[in-house]
Amino acid sequence: MKKLLVLVALVAVTLAGRAFSFSVEVSSGQMIYLTVTGDAAVKVVSPATMSWEGYTTPTGRLVIPATVQHEGTTYSVTAIERFAFQQCTGLTAVSIPGSVAVIGQRAFAEATQLTSVVIAEGVQRIEMMAFFMCSSLDTIVLPTTVNRIGVSAFEQTAYYNNPDNWIDNVLLVLGGWLLRGSQTIEGDVEVPEGITGLANNAFFNCQVIERALLPSTLMYVGEGAFKECYALDTVRLGAMVPPSLYDDSFEGVPQPLSLVVPCGTLAAYASAAYWSLFDIIEASCGGGDEPWAPVNPMPQPLPDPLPQLGIGDAALSALTVTQVAGGLTVAHAEGLVLEVYDLTGRRVAAVANAAGGQFVPLAASGIYLLRIPAAGVSLKVSYCR
Repeated sequence: MKKLLVLVALVAVTLAGRAFSFSVEVSSGQMIYLTVTGDAAVKVVSPATMSWEGYTTPTGRLVIPATVQHEGTTYSVTAIERFAFQQCTGLTAVSIPGSVAVIGQRAFAEATQLTSVVIAEGVQRIEMMAFFMCSSLDTIVLPTTVNRIGVSAFEQTAYYNNPDNWIDNVLLVLGGWLLRGSQTIEGDVEVPEGITGLANNAFFNCQVIERALLPSTLMYVGEGAFKECYALDTVRLGAMVPPSLYDDSFEGVPQPLSLVVPCGTLAAYASAAYWSLFDIIEASCGGGDEPWAPVNPMPQPLPDPLPQLGIGDAALSALTVTQVAGGLTVAHAEGLVLEVYDLTGRRVAAVANAAGGQFVPLAASGIYLLRIPAAGVSLKVSYCR
């Protein structure tokens, strides 16, 4: 009787520890374990609660599929759960499909033989410490669809520890993301163009940064990105569209923090979540190469649309000129050619048959002439880049 009771107890422990709905063998030969999360959706999990105890860990190159079949149903693989492959030390390479929206906390942490990770377009979030202490990981393909990278997601990897991946030994960049800024940065820090996101805690506790210049390409500012940067007093942004921001991105930064935003974007930043909490100043529309040039009040914006014009016997009722990022959108009656000149007399563009609107890129702020040669009419407009 005692032996039977012990056996029953062991079975109960095993079932309680099971953390998956079903398992499948993938094309690369390993067994993965999945939990159903909704209609035809599953997430990859560790087979026991947050561990592989009692199960064979995968080794070699692992290809996670976008879909799996089970009992006649096709499931989409939409997430890799936290701890799913933690301490799977035999893994050497991983491919993650675009169907996966989230790579969870510590999903591959301490997979010490993992050397490469290819993450397909479509993946959006890489959570805290997802690849932490993957000490051999030096090749990482990151998609453009990522909109969040958690704290220490790639810390203590071979990529992180390679000084060649740090710009001027102070900024660690991966694809379009700035993962970390060194705490040795003093004074000004300039995040290079092409960076689309700042990882969570990117500049955490960088206590001697005074001014930060953020690029026009920036779209995401992570949680705690400038947390406890106690000397920071000015941030200059280049993005015409306010990047997404968290309520704690600047936690601990002395207030009021001055935000210098591009010419023509004051209203956008003033109405954007969390940016509106700071002291917003609009940059001079005169431009210039000096990033910390003094700022001036913005000139009156271009009317949108321009008033209707009469040309001879025909009314140009369809003419509109709208200022947009990087230039003007011009729409006018079909059959007329409109030319755009700068004040040096150089023709910048010709717009013909553009009833639906045509974008005219402009390289600099200034005064431009819109001419309709056939009608002998010119219109002067101001443009702020």
